[in-house]
Amino acid sequence: MAFADAEAERRGTTRSGLLAELLDEARVRAQTKAYLDRHGWDVAEDAAAWRTYQRERMAQEYAEDDW
Repeated sequence: MAFADAEAERRGTTRSGLLAELLDEARVRAQTKAYLDRHGWDVAEDAAAWRTYQRERMAQEYAEDDW
């Protein structure tokens, strides 16, 4: 909680304001990932770039799974 309070103060907001900012940032990241998953070919330079993006995303998403 001390870190949250210090970060909120550094950003000039309250603890709940900080939480709202972080949740909004997480929402934007999730929406961006969803967009790229649906329309990646529109934003990727080529097939290799798209495959690289997908491999990195999947590795991160499933990093803690036991296979």
